[in-house]
Amino acid sequence: MSEKKEKKEKEQKNTAEAEPSRRSRKKQNTHKAILHQAKVLFEKEGIGNVTIEQISESADVSRSTFFSHFASVDDLLKEISDEEINDVFEAARKGDGELTVSALLKQLNDDTYPYPYLSAEVLMRGILSKGESNFAQVDRFLRKEIVTDKSYANTLEEFSSKELSALILGAFFGLIFQKMINDESFTNPDETSVTIQKFIKYLKNQEELS
Repeated sequence: MSEKKEKKEKEQKNTAEAEPSRRSRKKQNTHKAILHQAKVLFEKEGIGNVTIEQISESADVSRSTFFSHFASVDDLLKEISDEEINDVFEAARKGDGELTVSALLKQLNDDTYPYPYLSAEVLMRGILSKGESNFAQVDRFLRKEIVTDKSYANTLEEFSSKELSALILGAFFGLIFQKMINDESFTNPDETSVTIQKFIKYLKNQEELS
């Protein structure tokens, strides 16, 4: 085989191998674009006020393309919810893979601020639907971490890990919902993050509860 012919065949092979990769990247980018535009619309208009047509138009795709990625709006919402929880856990992990209550709550707070009303709606839909909410992963982690972290030892003499998890999550969502009740803007994540971190520190530093 001549060197020229061999070079040409190699180029053809590389092109053939690259084509599926390009198609895959394009599909992934389209998927991400649909998710992003849906989040923007849901945050602005509310989940119940957004149609598939609006999402498709905003993402610059056809209706049929939308359905090639998602079976329905509910299917899209489930992925948003799953992605949110997975991203929170992933981003909260330290370089050594360690994950703490404080780190998880900080990341949950930071991830809530870009789409606060969407996050609240997705959470409530999950809680009010039958079956276990995917947010149960957060509750389970908090309970386990509270039991294994010796800093909570004194507090655990008065409260169970289940109760402490409820108090921490309740404090966090209480701060978020209070901002919504008073129509306050979500511009600075530290406004709520600092408070929730102080509350966690308070629970851990109890020397004696009466």
